Amino acid sequence: MMKRLTLLCCSLLLLSSCGGSSSNMAESEKAPPPPPPVDRGGIAEDVPLYYLDADAKKLDHEITETDIIITMETINGPLSPITYYRKLKDSDWKVVEDTEDDGGTLLATKRGRELEVTFEALPGGAGTLITLRTTK
Repeated sequence: MMKRLTLLCCSLLLLSSCGGSSSNMAESEKAPPPPPPVDRGGIAEDVPLYYLDADAKKLDHEITETDIIITMETINGPLSPITYYRKLKDSDWKVVEDTEDDGGTLLATKRGRELEVTFEALPGGAGTLITLRTTK
């Protein structure tokens, strides 16, 4: 009788532990996969590229001896990217000038480097063109 009770308890413990791990596995299966790595094309990791909107894309970039110039586009209006770049103050970049409207330019500095971000609404509300210019 004692042997049966011990076997029963062990079986219940095994089943409950299996059930717990399967529910954890189900939760992890629901989590979306991490986003694919962004091809930065030689652009330094600390240059903040705007990819918050799923449609945002890098159109072009140029790396000169002194500057990095990046052109990006999103179908969203300028408010979303402007809000993103205003949060630079939460990183190592320090915002030194902000036009405080739905367009214009934002200037930031970081350890002697400069970053200029210009927002241009595309005609007819077709989106926003974002131009970043930073020193190396």
